[in-house]
Amino acid sequence: MGKYKAFIVDDEPLARLALREYITLTSSEIEIIGEAGDGEEALKQLEERQDVDIVLADIQMPRMNGVQLLEALGGATFSKQPLTIMLSAFGDYDYVRESFVLGAFDYMLKANLEESYIAPVLQKTVEELDKRQSQSADAADHDEDTWICSILHRLAVEWMPFPCSEDDESFNESLLRLKKHMGEKNQVAAVIRLSEAVQLDQIHRMILQTVQSVAGKDRQEAVSHVCRADERQYNVFFTFPGLSSSMAVRRLSNAMLTDIKIRLKQFLNLNLSIGISDAADGLQEWNRLFRQAERLSVLSYYQGYDRLFYPESEKKAIVSEEEWKDGWPQSKAELVQALKDPDGSAWKRHYESCCELLTGRFPSQPGQIRSELGDLIWTAGSLLYRKGRSSEELHEAFPHPLEQVRLMGTWEETVQWCDKYLDFLHESLHPKTERAGIWLSPIVAKTKAILEKHYCEEIHLSVISQMVGVSESYLSKQFSKEVGINFIQYLTQLRIEKAKKGLENGLKIYEVAEMVGYVNPEHFSRLFKKVTGVSPLAYRRDSE
Repeated sequence: MGKYKAFIVDDEPLARLALREYITLTSSEIEIIGEAGDGEEALKQLEERQDVDIVLADIQMPRMNGVQLLEALGGATFSKQPLTIMLSAFGDYDYVRESFVLGAFDYMLKANLEESYIAPVLQKTVEELDKRQSQSADAADHDEDTWICSILHRLAVEWMPFPCSEDDESFNESLLRLKKHMGEKNQVAAVIRLSEAVQLDQIHRMILQTVQSVAGKDRQEAVSHVCRADERQYNVFFTFPGLSSSMAVRRLSNAMLTDIKIRLKQFLNLNLSIGISDAADGLQEWNRLFRQAERLSVLSYYQGYDRLFYPESEKKAIVSEEEWKDGWPQSKAELVQALKDPDGSAWKRHYESCCELLTGRFPSQPGQIRSELGDLIWTAGSLLYRKGRSSEELHEAFPHPLEQVRLMGTWEETVQWCDKYLDFLHESLHPKTERAGIWLSPIVAKTKAILEKHYCEEIHLSVISQMVGVSESYLSKQFSKEVGINFIQYLTQLRIEKAKKGLENGLKIYEVAEMVGYVNPEHFSRLFKKVTGVSPLAYRRDSE
């Protein structure tokens, strides 16, 4: 088989020369067949030649930059589509992201151009080109990564018992192939869990490329395969056949997974947690290792994202099963009973006790916590029905509460949301209109406090509704009902009252306008006169 043909595009002649030398020294399977100083010149030559396998393109170039060239290559017709490796500076992260979206195969930092850095990237590129040739030669062959992922899924996720049935001859053959490909020494499973689901396929492709470039074929010490589980989860399976100690396995796996976490945050702005199993030998261990890594990955519910979780991160329950069986039903009943008490402090004390009991029993099982809290919310909400009160306002303020609890990303977020729900429920059970003076619900009172603090800023009802934890439509309706005027009218009146004090202190009109949140002094003057009946100038003169 002949060498793969590479084409260099860079506006700096010295950079092209250096890259040519490094590639010649690093890879015997690649030859440089052409160069260009900008994207336009490169595109013309590439369309004429039609035989280029690899394009190495600088991002920053005159006339047509590397990203524009990449986009043009995607729209051009080639007998075989070349793989594009982008050359980027440290400040080109946004362009690198865009390049991956447009189909770049990999990237290299120009500041790191040396033989040890270039060699793995070129080797991965050569292997990808080899893979393409193999696929074109035999289109009936299954993609190797897909095949391996399917076998690992059966072993780790579905759990095929050992030894396998003799009747399952094809699966037994697959196990032998897997063992030959990956080995079974120093097996480690890692589960990458994103903080939010990703819907775009191109982002998933970028995630896979990033994980594979770090954990995949770049390292001689490790064999790995990355399998996408769903919109939030990726499973990575490692073997470290050349390492002889668990400490060496831990060091290398930590280095690779930390690098993956940093790159996904830096280039794709993704927050994630990674659960990492211990190491074990034997294909029958994959299920245990995967389950361990999966449990560890969800510890972000308690400790937040942007972390790696090892087996020692798991906490043991401090509440025994017997204590839980006796204590939880009683604590839950006491909380529900306390919600019937008009004293708002009573239920809060019992709610804190419930939270302590939950985390004491399930320090590493957020699914159990969500389930128990969902049941608690449902039981508490039924008090409205028993008391013959309408639940319409509760459902409007907190639509689909059980789903909300299930989707909460962290324990802190869950505690705060449930506190707001129970507080609203308590106020619905015990309306305080009989009290002297004007009473405001906690949500409206908090809204007024936020406005008092931030009236001089550009603030919207949609933002405040998120801050107080209810829907925008509900807050708008409830605010008007309790205050007597709508949100905009109240904010305007508040700003005008603050403006009056500024004018009384002798401030200039444009200073007062800016002080209370109006960028345009003329707009402020018109609004001031509309509300007070006099202009700001007249008001200041009268107050002197």
